[in-house]
Amino acid sequence: MILLESINQIIKGALLDRMTQKPVEIDFKCADYDGAMFHVSSSKTNKSEITISLSGGACKSLLENGGKEYLESIYGPKFIDAESGYDVSIKLTVDGIAEGDREKVATDAALLKSHLYGAPLIKVFKSAETGGNVPGLIDIPLRDSEERMWVRQDGSDRVTVLFSINFSDADDAVIGKVFLQEFKKSLAGAPSVDFNHKEAPLELKSVATLPRSENISYVTFVIFDRHFKGDKKNKVALLIPTFRNYLHYHIKCAKSYLHTRMRNRVELLLQVLNRAKQDDIDKEKKTATGRTFQRQNK
Repeated sequence: MILLESINQIIKGALLDRMTQKPVEIDFKCADYDGAMFHVSSSKTNKSEITISLSGGACKSLLENGGKEYLESIYGPKFIDAESGYDVSIKLTVDGIAEGDREKVATDAALLKSHLYGAPLIKVFKSAETGGNVPGLIDIPLRDSEERMWVRQDGSDRVTVLFSINFSDADDAVIGKVFLQEFKKSLAGAPSVDFNHKEAPLELKSVATLPRSENISYVTFVIFDRHFKGDKKNKVALLIPTFRNYLHYHIKCAKSYLHTRMRNRVELLLQVLNRAKQDDIDKEKKTATGRTFQRQNK
């Protein structure tokens, strides 16, 4: 299985290129998963100052559930008031950075969305690790009202993360169901995973605004303290929010593979049929002496 990158490579590449070139004006937009949109622009008065802004449907909920505090702890004074029309902005100076530090600076900036989406998890992990308590369910609309993520602290040693996943295509629903059932067969040491089709798990019975659709499935991850103690929490917080995209990516890969196999099979069958064709019996024939004759059909 291929894990999707947490880093936005477009932003990282643009920043690294800018750090190695003379000051030039930058102004472009690029999209990311979950309906997120980035705007990267340089200041009109100082081309060495680059502003990276992010907008998305989930940003408001994320900022209210630990996102603002977490981004401030990572970016410090680089975390500024959001640009008009966007939800989050950071500003950094790209000139004068030592060559050995350029990779880290560009990577940190390109992780803006991943840090924001992982903030609620970091908040709950830290609370569990220090013996605190985050009450209730944290509800994050990852894409819309039907595809959401819920985070709940179940104590000092366990955190539950739930996803609702909408399969808009009937074929995706079939392949996704098979794919998700395999997740229930967790390996030793891996987080416990449960899958429910249509029926919401018991952890969400108290939620009044649950998605209602024939194509909705629910996935539950139970993450134990051995998975998020110490520095482990940072990696988990980067990976877990990408699960929905990870799932749909592999569904598309599976469909592409099946289509390729079917096309190859059809081509082989056509080759067999072509080899089975008989020669035209009315075709002129030549004898060993060169005389021509034509077979007559009776």
